[in-house]
Amino acid sequence: MAKKTVLMIDPPSGWKYGFPMPLPDPRPENTMKWLIEMGYPEKEIEAMGQYFYSRYWEQEIDDDDDQDNC
Repeated sequence: MAKKTVLMIDPPSGWKYGFPMPLPDPRPENTMKWLIEMGYPEKEIEAMGQYFYSRYWEQEIDDDDDQDNC
């Protein structure tokens, strides 16, 4: 199987909403909007206001695995 490196994102309490998950390539212009489209509650983002953050890291995955998440 082919491997590729993806950028993973994990917002606060993301495990409740199916995160962490790989960001699509190319990366979305508006990450907050993308998070909401992927099922992360807008109210969680609004509650943290300017202190909202997400963890990011690169991870190697099987090329076939990426098809389910993007």
